[in-house]
Amino acid sequence: MEELHGRIPPHNLDAEASVLGSILLDNDAYHSLEGTLKPDQFYKEANRKIFAAIENLISRGNPADSVTLIEELRTKDQLEEVGGVAYLVGLSDGVPTSVYAKFYADIVVEKSNLRGLINASSKIMQMAYDEAAPAEELMDRAEKLVFEVAQKKSQQPFQNMNTLVNETFEYISKISSDSDFITGVATGFRDLDEMTTGLQPGSLNVIAARPSMGKCLTAHTLIDDPHTGERIPLEQFILEKRSCVYGISDNGTVRPTRISAWIDSGIKPIFRVTTKLGREVEVTGHHPFLTVQGWTPLHDLTVGDKIAIPRAVPSFGDDSSTPFELIRLMAYFIAEGGLTQTSPRWTNTDPELIQDFKSILEQQFPSVEMHRDGIDFRISHTWTRGNRKNANNPVTDWLRALSLWGKSALKKRFPNVVWRFNQLQLGEFLRILFSCDGTIYAMGKQARIEFTVASEFLARDVQHALTRFGIIAKFWQKTPRSWRVEITDPESIQIYQNQIGWLGEKATREFTLSKGLSNLGHVPKEAWAFVKAAAARANLSLTQLCIQSGEVNQATGFNPHTKRNLPRSRLARYNQILNDERLAFLSSPDLYWDEIVSIVPLEPQQVYDLTVPDGSNFIAQDICVHNTAFALSIAQNISVRYNKAVAVFSLEMPASQLVLRMMCAEARVDMNRVRQGALNEKDFERLVNAAGKLSEAPLFIDDASDLTVTELRSKSRRLMAEKDLHLIVIDYMQLMSGSGTSKGGGENRQQEISTISRGLKSLARELNIPVVVLSQLSRQVESRPNHRPMLSDLRESGAIEQDADLVSFIYRDEYYHKDSEKQGIAEIIIGKQRNGPVGTVELQFHSQHVRFNDLAKDGV
Repeated sequence: MEELHGRIPPHNLDAEASVLGSILLDNDAYHSLEGTLKPDQFYKEANRKIFAAIENLISRGNPADSVTLIEELRTKDQLEEVGGVAYLVGLSDGVPTSVYAKFYADIVVEKSNLRGLINASSKIMQMAYDEAAPAEELMDRAEKLVFEVAQKKSQQPFQNMNTLVNETFEYISKISSDSDFITGVATGFRDLDEMTTGLQPGSLNVIAARPSMGKCLTAHTLIDDPHTGERIPLEQFILEKRSCVYGISDNGTVRPTRISAWIDSGIKPIFRVTTKLGREVEVTGHHPFLTVQGWTPLHDLTVGDKIAIPRAVPSFGDDSSTPFELIRLMAYFIAEGGLTQTSPRWTNTDPELIQDFKSILEQQFPSVEMHRDGIDFRISHTWTRGNRKNANNPVTDWLRALSLWGKSALKKRFPNVVWRFNQLQLGEFLRILFSCDGTIYAMGKQARIEFTVASEFLARDVQHALTRFGIIAKFWQKTPRSWRVEITDPESIQIYQNQIGWLGEKATREFTLSKGLSNLGHVPKEAWAFVKAAAARANLSLTQLCIQSGEVNQATGFNPHTKRNLPRSRLARYNQILNDERLAFLSSPDLYWDEIVSIVPLEPQQVYDLTVPDGSNFIAQDICVHNTAFALSIAQNISVRYNKAVAVFSLEMPASQLVLRMMCAEARVDMNRVRQGALNEKDFERLVNAAGKLSEAPLFIDDASDLTVTELRSKSRRLMAEKDLHLIVIDYMQLMSGSGTSKGGGENRQQEISTISRGLKSLARELNIPVVVLSQLSRQVESRPNHRPMLSDLRESGAIEQDADLVSFIYRDEYYHKDSEKQGIAEIIIGKQRNGPVGTVELQFHSQHVRFNDLAKDGV
């Protein structure tokens, strides 16, 4: 290496000479250093040539001493170049013993590494000055240069056939003598390891399956966008790849959460689920709903079961461009407007509403006139010399722009702009709708609010708009042409009066608003089991709990075991005493427990799904709906059973949920029971033992949700340097980005997947370890009579199929056929193996434990 800015690179010529002299004194010193010292690590050119000559002599089985070395160098015409006979003789005379050869070699290697760092730094500086690539790419190159120095990588580009043939023959001999010989990293699954001989070093291994296990919703399902307040069909949400949706957190709170994948699931049979409040959603039979017991598939629910729905979906926009006067006018026309004749019409008898309507027209549309015809008002364009007699009516044009003009009373609904209103604007809009088509009156001691219209669409829009304020309202059909939304819950009526209110005569009606509790929306009776379990852990009886909560006193003779449904407020008081996570979730003020009143099968339709990492659920049409196991089982086997370091990059699931799944799998405990807090003493014992094993396992999890190939390489290199990494698992490929830009980033997605695939293959080769990556299958697999996947089903399959050394698919026949003979069996289909057979391996799958196991064999 040349001098840099007049400075001599690090080196130690005495250590170099002492290493060479030690080897000449005793050739065993060379064997102790073999593989750790290479010719190019010597600073002095002469010493490089001498060490290379020593290597040649010993590799041929000849001794390496002063005599043989002089002859070797003379044959290659290098004797004088290295300093002649005198220098060679001086090497062996310069060291009294070869015992310290390793110490001298360490000095040589250290100085070589320092020179390597200087050389890498020089290249990095030059690349940065040249600005030949984006900064992130340059940083990746720079890190690779430094990593190669740290790993002491060989720069030898080729290996000779003599060495390779000997190694290959040794490999064949081992296989012949041991039928269970594993050449790669064992997965822990007997039959799979037999077919693959383990996951091979430097290999890219793809595990592919259909996403979401059929938990899908129809294309027209309405979704709220937390960023804009818009309410749009799921199909549009998917096509536009909206980034955020509302969901339920682990503590039962409604909040915006990020979307990680947008999934087209093809055409499937569906069911329409309707609740007592009239909320409705269309889903596939496997789609889970939130019950007291946890997320439960629709196939396991029946009419009468209770599911959690959000009390409020606080999705308000920030579009303040529409003046309040036009907001009110819009509501007037939707409520009581005639929009199908020659001119707009409006009907009302309330003097205050009529005056407000008239003043808005005069202010916003001064070129129109109101003509009274009984209780009807016709709005026509005023003809003057300044305009043509046949000029368009500006009110008509405005209504047409809102997609309201031409709508009959049966077809009216909210214009899209309404969903972008802020809270004050939406409240003003509802105030006019209810003042026209709604009413408030007393029924017994309770106030009651009703809104009745001919349009089902309009009534459903009103119900959802009220949900944004946290108002519980029931939707139902009164007659074939009459749809009603009614509010009877005292708390909801109070919210309506405070945040929305009335205009006109209905605003003058006086009511004593009751503070009593509603008899609707109670937590189901099944929650008592969790109350009892939490009380037992706190050493309290149910009676003592009720007394402490102030619900009863000792003298009442109260028997809590006769209780059925629980008011949310009462359960919340119990939780204040017991401080139990499950009770806190069940009594969340953001949840309302609604009853399923019908489950109706429908014809197959186009369905979609969203992947939501945080909480694995989202809110669709005001109902909570839900959305790795095999690859995770492999990672767990390798780290726990074989004590080898494994890195898991989880782009879809938070680390905490991943660890919960692994603990349940290791302990063989039903994960639903963990979430419900319904664990017995044996379960706790198993989980404690599992936690002990996992805590000592060399398993490292990264749950960064937006991972690029560059970041993956960087993190993997560092972990390899620190922990001697044996396996990398990535969940999953379609969530990765090929560069520092956002996914898609201006280039074709298929090209980006190709970049990601090549990057993963390159990383496997660079670190010389297997990389396992999960990949999605396209929905083509759903449309075939035989649903077993094949290579062409890989999403963006071209590059993935080409780069992968091993491609395997997961297939469970019981998912498609309820009466399948293969209940609890998963087929691992090897669709491609670069250096081995293809075929199918069957494993046992425990859905409750989310665990794969070897199938028992006869005689085993």
